[in-house]
Amino acid sequence: MCTSIFIATKDSKHLLARTMDFSYPLGASPLYIPRNHSWRSDSDHKSWENSLGFLGTGEQLEANYFVSDGVNEAGISVAELYLPGEVVYQKDIDPAKMNFRPHEFIMWILGNVRSLDELKEQLETINLVNQPVPELGFITPLHWIITDANGRSVVIEPTETMLHFKENPVNVMTNTPTLEWHIQNLRNYLNVQPMQFAPVEFGDYEAQAFSQGTGTSGLPGGYTPPERFVRAAFFKEKIDEAANEDEGVMNAVNILETVSIPKGIVVKQTGEEDYSQFISIMCNESRTLYYQDYASNGITKVSMTEELLNQTDVKIFSVDRTPVYKKAN
Repeated sequence: MCTSIFIATKDSKHLLARTMDFSYPLGASPLYIPRNHSWRSDSDHKSWENSLGFLGTGEQLEANYFVSDGVNEAGISVAELYLPGEVVYQKDIDPAKMNFRPHEFIMWILGNVRSLDELKEQLETINLVNQPVPELGFITPLHWIITDANGRSVVIEPTETMLHFKENPVNVMTNTPTLEWHIQNLRNYLNVQPMQFAPVEFGDYEAQAFSQGTGTSGLPGGYTPPERFVRAAFFKEKIDEAANEDEGVMNAVNILETVSIPKGIVVKQTGEEDYSQFISIMCNESRTLYYQDYASNGITKVSMTEELLNQTDVKIFSVDRTPVYKKAN
């Protein structure tokens, strides 16, 4: 599951936001991975050292850290989402390439990539190996949305032996099918609009709307990836543009609430519940991460200060997982 959007503000801030929809309890929190952080790929047991510090959302799983999204000090933000039934990973290690298990790719991007052009150039040197997350016991079928401070958004999808680098003109990503299918599917919703439909005459009878909102009556209401993609694209495109970063964060939250899944609404055949465990938002200019947990209406904010960038140890930030209420005056 999961939905991601990329939005801009009037003062030229760019924010990548996503829901994390999953049935397995992740227990994720905001964290900081420092410059020169060393980690080992479970694919070929090779050690890597990041050159960039980054803020992300994740958790520690034994010796390594599992990160689902983040923003680095170069202003590159990334979110990984599921693409089941479409991904093609490689069976074997390639000694001539950089080998990663799929869930490790985001750690390498955030820790080393300074521009989208640099990422594009290096893609042919990446080999994603068909191996599971050791601590979870299954292979994660992933694709990635990557954005920068210039307002550019791209998607990487491993659907053949090569990794496909795709410009993302819609600035939305969900799950299966691939990005091209979702973009073409938007042509089915040309009738959806914010404006109220005008009355229509049937003989001598003039049919008037029961209430406001007739222009949006064609929006899909379910939680499949195509339905979430259409809703996210519509709300992202039509919402009043935010003036600044604070308003951008609230726009992102309000848009993603239209695709967020409450517990009990989407149940797998195994009986497990898929739900939106958290929303995370990354600003590429301020290098700030915002986190909202399913259990709370509060938002945790962490910024990449010079003090944090000079830290040499991984730092995991605590979050409030209870409702937050402000007493009225």
